[in-house]
Amino acid sequence: MNLPLQEFGKDIALPLLFFAAMLLATPMSAATQAASVPDCNPSKKLDRGFSRIFIALRNGRDGSGRSPEDALDGNTVEKFDRILRCYAEGCKDANTPRKSISRLGNLVVCLGPGTFQTKGAYDALIDVPHKSENGFTIGKGWRIHGSGRDKTAVQLAAYLPARDGGNPQHLPEASATGVVFSTNSDDASDVEISDLTIDDNYPALKAQAAKNGINALTLEAIHLRSDRGHNWIHDVNVIHAAGQIGAINIKYEAFPIFVYSVKAGSKPQDNSGNVIERVSMSAYGGGPCTAIAVANAVGEVRNNRVDGYAIGYGGWVMGQVRFHDNMAVNTEYGFNIDSLANDGVVIEKNQIIHPTKYGIVIGGPGTYSNFLIQNNTIQIDRPGVIGVLFRGNVTNATVSGNRILAEDFALLATAIRNYSGEPGDGPNRNNSYQGNTISSRLRIVFKKPSRKEDNCFAGNHDENGHPLRDLADYQAGSCSTATPASSAPRQH
Repeated sequence: MNLPLQEFGKDIALPLLFFAAMLLATPMSAATQAASVPDCNPSKKLDRGFSRIFIALRNGRDGSGRSPEDALDGNTVEKFDRILRCYAEGCKDANTPRKSISRLGNLVVCLGPGTFQTKGAYDALIDVPHKSENGFTIGKGWRIHGSGRDKTAVQLAAYLPARDGGNPQHLPEASATGVVFSTNSDDASDVEISDLTIDDNYPALKAQAAKNGINALTLEAIHLRSDRGHNWIHDVNVIHAAGQIGAINIKYEAFPIFVYSVKAGSKPQDNSGNVIERVSMSAYGGGPCTAIAVANAVGEVRNNRVDGYAIGYGGWVMGQVRFHDNMAVNTEYGFNIDSLANDGVVIEKNQIIHPTKYGIVIGGPGTYSNFLIQNNTIQIDRPGVIGVLFRGNVTNATVSGNRILAEDFALLATAIRNYSGEPGDGPNRNNSYQGNTISSRLRIVFKKPSRKEDNCFAGNHDENGHPLRDLADYQAGSCSTATPASSAPRQH
């Protein structure tokens, strides 16, 4: 993401006492967990080739892990991380060889109620054997389920200072990072994470960091790096993430939930079948970030809610990714897609409520072709906000059926602005604007090299149904810009 961002410093209040009360409630029975998460029903026959373990908070009473009643004990950071690290990477028991564990894919991990503390990925590197006994990674085909997002929490208990672990990312000296769930291999596809809360624990870790001379934390939730995709993140809460290192240098922007591939020469279609749904993200600790990001991949991002983050949704090198039926509330940007080659992205039926800077931002260096931006609602409540911003090189897009509405105090706000953000960026052209509802008090701006006459306008009107003078019907060639085919919904 290339647009400059100021650190987003608002802490959003969270009803911690209510959340704690939920976690301390009567433990969930095995039958109740099985009803909400079928994979964790002990009587359910697993898919061929899969294994299953149960982990609970048992205060030192360790079991076999074969049932909820005989679960493995994960009541400390060291115990919880060792269990998962052994299954992900293999571990040997010198005293009892039969207790040694081989690296295992296709593993169902069922977490009982309560708060499990972890170092997360900590110092692990992709496709490199873990050198320390800190943290864990997740393997190919893993399915990690809690007992419900209001009953199971996985909380980050430590960060990795940049001075430790060899600093392969060349982070600033007085900074530190942490991510809870992260894959261990570029072959680690078909991962599922569901039915839990991920607490990145920013308030506590910030206080600890300050004592250790660390002034910038980036804390993230889920990083699924894979060349093959078919990942599914659903029914998850994320709280207390942070992206402060990005305020030092934007190249360190945070991506709290991130599905991506870095395989050289690959296409987004190679990393397909990804779904992110029913995720709620709040209580952000500040700093540049995109809360839910997709890169070099294809899939669906649907029915999620992001509250108070810098950017709600975005990515780069995207094929026909569908962002639909999501909410972005009090974000700086609702959506931002501003680099490299993107073709056929769908942004449809989303609600962007009270953005502080922009609703939807598309364009910049790179290519942005055949976008469908349709039936979204953007509610603007403050001066200077821009609803839809095209920053150059946006071509053959369809912008239709959107509602860009001004509330009180939306003075000098802009519904649509077209321009080229960088010298040499091409104009936004051959785009179709049809049937949009735009408040009459909002401005519409086209700045050279982008020109109105290079686009098509039909049936746009204000909140009272009157034709828009600034978007009067005009046909440049044809208003039948091809609509990109939607990626087929993944069935679960």
